[in-house]
Amino acid sequence: MRRGYSTITPAVVHALTRRTLERALGWTDYKRSVTRTQLLDLVLLIAGTTRTLFAVVTRYFGFSHETARQAMHANRGSRDQLTARLVDALHQVAGFTRRDRRRRWTCAIDVHYVPFYGDRSTPGIIGGPKKAGTSFFHAYATGVLIHKHRRYTVGLMSVTKGTKPHQQVQTLLDQVAARGLTVRGVVLDAGFDSGETLLLLQERNLSYTVPMRKKGTGTNRRNASYTQPHGTITTMEWVTEKSRKAVSTRVLVWQRKGESHARVYAFRGWGDATAVSEANRARLGRRRYRERFGIETSYRQKNQARGWTTSTNPEYRLLLEGVALLLRQVWVYLTLRIARARGLAPTAWVAQFPLAEMLDWLTQRIRSRYPRTRCITLPHNTLTTNATP
Repeated sequence: MRRGYSTITPAVVHALTRRTLERALGWTDYKRSVTRTQLLDLVLLIAGTTRTLFAVVTRYFGFSHETARQAMHANRGSRDQLTARLVDALHQVAGFTRRDRRRRWTCAIDVHYVPFYGDRSTPGIIGGPKKAGTSFFHAYATGVLIHKHRRYTVGLMSVTKGTKPHQQVQTLLDQVAARGLTVRGVVLDAGFDSGETLLLLQERNLSYTVPMRKKGTGTNRRNASYTQPHGTITTMEWVTEKSRKAVSTRVLVWQRKGESHARVYAFRGWGDATAVSEANRARLGRRRYRERFGIETSYRQKNQARGWTTSTNPEYRLLLEGVALLLRQVWVYLTLRIARARGLAPTAWVAQFPLAEMLDWLTQRIRSRYPRTRCITLPHNTLTTNATP
């Protein structure tokens, strides 16, 4: 059972984050050079300051950056092991209760692209539309709960070359289910509009909302839906290209004011159990999709705590992503405690404790444990002799 706190202090933030990493990662001392505590504090300081391993080690620790790199390499494990440990850490912070595990959650799934400017043959990178001056990225898929004040990240994976959208969805849903949470519905971006993804969600009896993209420029059964009037609910049918499986889904045609073209949303569920009309279920599905944009906010917040690196090692990059999400998770947990203590509404913003403030508390606490030597030795009388008038 998690220990309760009546006050939130830098010491509490530091203890919660380090204890969570310690339990989940299972790291050990590296020879006699680096202790487990030092290694965990190093990782947290890299994340909290968004600096490189070299910059942090040379300023605050008594061992070299090469020793630190070897210590992390010795403790990281394989990509699958590291992924499982990071997801465990995310769930440990959330601290889901029995009541939470009986609840049926809505989950948003998306992919975040981190630009990469190095060698194109580097393991772990994938191609994509040009963005931020490059067409190559390290990509990470995450699953986030859609809930006011409880927008927890509950799934994480690296997206490698050849990983299909439905495989990403399956992996993330399996991660959530393996840790005792029940998902009732999923909202996805247009990148997940493949027939295989919809068939997977239908097989698992999940509600879903997915914006559909046109296929090609010609007239076909899938593109025909875009010519329907605003508010039309119809059936979209097609056959997958490789597996040749028949796909059928209900879709809502929706055109916002001021837009020149309509959008088509595939949907299923959203109120079946309460006998809601199909029109209301379609609009409810679109409303759930609009709530999905909170996952974009989580990515921007995560970037405030992601360490900087030029390393080509995919496991080390995954570690930085996972720790950044963990720090954001701690912030979500603590702001929830504040909101409940203050009696705030679920939609209220907890302005008292922004994420940047929490990161500042964390880094100050760790820095106080590893004080810097603020002295630079110069030749005798250099400053006195050469001082400018």
